[in-house]
Amino acid sequence: MVRGVSPGPSASPARRRYRCAGGYIAIACEDESHWKALAKCLGRPELSYPGSWEAAKASAPRGRLGRLLEGLFAGDPAGVWLQRLRAHGVPCDRAP
Repeated sequence: MVRGVSPGPSASPARRRYRCAGGYIAIACEDESHWKALAKCLGRPELSYPGSWEAAKASAPRGRLGRLLEGLFAGDPAGVWLQRLRAHGVPCDRAP
């Protein structure tokens, strides 16, 4: 289980729950390497520009970046996303 992924002071687009087709997932990027892996997994390499990890950590969970990720995750089932994310080394799990 990905611990500590909940709304609160540490929540950000890189560390929160997302709705997918048929369920929810939680991602918990802990460092820049996780963030770069997430960008690659999403097919959005432009999200891993220099300084992007710091920006992602500081962003509001449901701000512009969070809404972008919401749209991407909504397109496929949770099980498919978990498989993709884990294959790229992104910390994740199913979420209630």
